Amino acid sequence: MTKQKKHKLKIKVQKSLIRHLFKFAYREEFEGNTERSTAAYEKVREDASTGLTYKLPLEVEFGKMSITKWLCISCIMVIAMIVIGGITRLTGSGLSIVEWRPVTGILPPFSFESWQAEFAKYKAFPEYNSVNYGMTLSQFKFIYLLEFIHRLLGRITALIYIVPLIYFYFKDVIKNRDMLPYIIALLLFCVQGFMGWYMVKSGLLNSPSVSHFRLAFHLIIAVIIYHILFYQLIKNRCDILLIPSQTDLKLPLIFSGIAITVIYVQIFLGALVAGLDSGLIYNSFPLMGDSFVPMEVKDNFFDLKNWYDPVFIQFIHRLGGYNVFLVVVVLVICLLKIEHPKLNKIAYFLMIALLMQISTGIITLLYSVPIIIASIHQLFAIILLSIIIWCYFLIKSS
Repeated sequence: MTKQKKHKLKIKVQKSLIRHLFKFAYREEFEGNTERSTAAYEKVREDASTGLTYKLPLEVEFGKMSITKWLCISCIMVIAMIVIGGITRLTGSGLSIVEWRPVTGILPPFSFESWQAEFAKYKAFPEYNSVNYGMTLSQFKFIYLLEFIHRLLGRITALIYIVPLIYFYFKDVIKNRDMLPYIIALLLFCVQGFMGWYMVKSGLLNSPSVSHFRLAFHLIIAVIIYHILFYQLIKNRCDILLIPSQTDLKLPLIFSGIAITVIYVQIFLGALVAGLDSGLIYNSFPLMGDSFVPMEVKDNFFDLKNWYDPVFIQFIHRLGGYNVFLVVVVLVICLLKIEHPKLNKIAYFLMIALLMQISTGIITLLYSVPIIIASIHQLFAIILLSIIIWCYFLIKSS
């Protein structure tokens, strides 16, 4: 065995020893204060030195910090993409660019003639004739630039993710065994670009609006990308929890998983609402008109055609909101019962995010979808999901 391999093996054994000592040998000592403090960690390292000493190599620590910064920036960029994509939809800007040019489309028109040419292309498609007939060039520039920014940000986000990923891989900062989630995210970035154009294309045929199903899948792919990157971020930086061994974590783990699922479903339904402009009807709460269940869906609730009906979609989205509320409240109760400082803090964050999400959703409905409030509503869906992913990771890794 070479000297380098012996050194790597020694580091691996030392690291495993410290984690083992920290998580099990000192469990009883920290039952009263289960936060993993710096002092506690140093104590474990000190005690471990009687056998094997361990100090994280500087290059490994530097690589860990670099990955954290990269993932953090990537997550922020994906969130920005989601929010700006929502604004693009709400302002009716999504069909203003009628071509897909992944490489040559990185620059907007600069000259008056170029703008006229883009405007002429737009006039040849259904949205101009059905929705925006008589639109001026200055009005067209506004919706064009919003869609352009959305597409440009998509390209930049992909580059910010892909270029460092290649660097980290060849520098062996990210090991082969850890590459799978990063590769999945990379593939989803590629799929997302195609899905975006596939969605836009649906609004360039006969109908002046995009397919609400394609819109929903476009959003869900973005959320999945964010989920993967955010999970890797917290996995890279978050500490483990020291929870007494007799504590039953099965229920909070199950409900955090259920909460993630129902939020995904609710985000999908929210995209369907946006795609069909369902938020512009029945602007009342909690009733839809004079009843909880609208008249339009009472008699044919299970008809598949309902998924093309704005009234039905809004009703299902409302039901989804109640589901999210119930599941998250149960999860919060489970976390508070554990009486762990960090999990209690997460429970409070969850309730704040949940109340913000519900209140912005109701305001969005009552005031016929104001763009700013609707965007905040979408943002809090991601924040709520992020907190629950964080919670799931901490419980699962404890």
